[in-house]
Amino acid sequence: MRTLAGQDHSGKDVQVTVPDDDSPRNLRKGFSTGTAMAAAARAALRRALTGEAPAVVAVKLPMGFYLPIPVASSGTHGRRVWASVVKDGGDDPDVTHGAKIVVSVAAGRTAPAACSSSGKPPERAGVLLVAGEGVGKVTKPGLPIPPGEPAVNPVPRRCLVENLVEEWRRWKHLARPIQTAETNGVAEEPPWGAERSVADPKGPRVWLPFPESSGCNRVFLEVIVSVPGGEALARRTLNPRLGILGGISILGTTGIVRPFSHEAYEETIRSALRVARAAGATTVVLTTGGKSEKGVRALRPDLPPEVFVQVADFFAFSVEESRRLGFRAVVHGAFFGKVVKMAQGHRYTHAHRVPLDLKPLARRAAALGHEASLCEALAAANTARHALELLKAAEAHDVIESICRDAVAASRVFSGGRLHTELLLFDYDGRLIARTGDSRIDCREDSAGALGKGAAG
Repeated sequence: MRTLAGQDHSGKDVQVTVPDDDSPRNLRKGFSTGTAMAAAARAALRRALTGEAPAVVAVKLPMGFYLPIPVASSGTHGRRVWASVVKDGGDDPDVTHGAKIVVSVAAGRTAPAACSSSGKPPERAGVLLVAGEGVGKVTKPGLPIPPGEPAVNPVPRRCLVENLVEEWRRWKHLARPIQTAETNGVAEEPPWGAERSVADPKGPRVWLPFPESSGCNRVFLEVIVSVPGGEALARRTLNPRLGILGGISILGTTGIVRPFSHEAYEETIRSALRVARAAGATTVVLTTGGKSEKGVRALRPDLPPEVFVQVADFFAFSVEESRRLGFRAVVHGAFFGKVVKMAQGHRYTHAHRVPLDLKPLARRAAALGHEASLCEALAAANTARHALELLKAAEAHDVIESICRDAVAASRVFSGGRLHTELLLFDYDGRLIARTGDSRIDCREDSAGALGKGAAG
């Protein structure tokens, strides 16, 4: 266990004990896009109620404690008040690090127009959450958010509502008219441009009711969340493949970004698998990265993008999750270093946890009758690439195929023997050099052809 320090909504210092995580201790933590959205919303609502521009706000995180978040800017535009927060991912290599999350708020005593696609008024007070510029729209089933709604995940939605309720209850007694040019104030141009300052009733939106116990029985808020440049950022993520169009997703489970968090990556894999399953796929292609995926795509250009899932080092997790979600088969696409670790039965294959050990490879070569000089060279090889070059030069293809069969066997162990399994091994130039496992695996129920007719083993 460890202790985190923060502040509550009144500025009082608080501490909370939370479980240890698996982040390297010398790396700095950050906060999620969901936390940034909640912070910007609190800042905008506070300015709307008090007329003051806060430099920092304390956001209540899902874990129950408060985290102080700097406010980058705020202002008014027409009848709306906006604030922005720069997302700080700490030392996590996230494409949203440094992105500006902008939230504009309008408050009223009646429900905003177009609260739902049905046009019916909401049953009780709450928040109309609208995706502005750079925030995606969900278009495919299989995600935690149904198609047609803003790509703001459930936990950030709850966090937004909870923080707005707290902010309203704390400052409502100071409520004053919004200062604009018409009320002797100065209307400040929002970061996304004036044309984005009013909610488009045709855009993605969702009504989030306040809890009945909130005390905000006659409060209606219209909240637009925008990320300038978010559509370009989203092209560097899995969003297009997942059917999230037009921008990034607003994410977060704890509100804190842990560098290289296993939990975050596993959730990404889980979401991709759910989308593939919802699209009707019965087989999923699990690749270790973009290059191995490119290799499989070259073999099967007819397959839809949603059946390809990049699982990085999460070998066992991706197989177990595929089984849990009801897939019938998995196809692994990988390079030699990962396959060697898979063959040794490692659940997770990253180098910082599982150093490459080529001695078992050398012993396998010896068991298959290869010369001692090759076996010694394999044991002493500097890298997996070097070992593969030695095997290819010695035409020791039986060793390569044997290791691939072991990797397939390990995958079957993780699936409990319930998934048909195939492995495609590529060399470091992207050429297919081995294909092992069950042949004639289809990647969707209506697929007319097999992924391949490689040797079964």
